[in-house]
Amino acid sequence: MDRNIKDKIDGWDISLQRNIHMYCHALSVEKNQYKFSIDCEDLVTEEKTIGVWLYSSEIPEIMIIDLQKVLLKWASKYDVKFQIHTSKDEFVTNK
Repeated sequence: MDRNIKDKIDGWDISLQRNIHMYCHALSVEKNQYKFSIDCEDLVTEEKTIGVWLYSSEIPEIMIIDLQKVLLKWASKYDVKFQIHTSKDEFVTNK
């Protein structure tokens, strides 16, 4: 996986800059008037995994499930495992 990734999925512009500070990454999504920065970081797991924390961002609750679907579709293109969290206990993964 490249260090800087830009992609477009279902009308959303997705940008990921890996390792901006140690194990933290800069993930942002943008569509029309919406632009969100999403917390994400490497997780301490046996398999290389990046955790994405939708619930701790400024995303309106009504949009979280839709963005989770978009990010899951996006993450499925990569070999790295992503855990996309809608709450502390609930997430989906691309693997």
